[in-house]
Amino acid sequence: MASDRERIQLNLRMDGQKDLLEAIKSAAETEGTSVNAWVVGTLKAALGLETKKAASPVADGGLEAAIVPVLDKLLADRLADIKASQASAIEQLRQELGEVAA
Repeated sequence: MASDRERIQLNLRMDGQKDLLEAIKSAAETEGTSVNAWVVGTLKAALGLETKKAASPVADGGLEAAIVPVLDKLLADRLADIKASQASAIEQLRQELGEVAA
């Protein structure tokens, strides 16, 4: 017996797009759906083949509105890591300079 739905697969490489992948996962989780269902629905909506349900952040404000808060948090976390690393490096340099001066 043949299936009503043909199984078609798209393998998508996202080299260097870890933040985007995390944002997609977060958006799917927010909507209570799988990553696969979220991506398929978003692509259909973007192509005008189907509209996303009204409760969806993507339907309400576009893909950008759904992803920007996640990316903002990722960026803020990364900046905090960079600042902490810089402060540590500056303190180490001060200590080394103090030892040389002594």
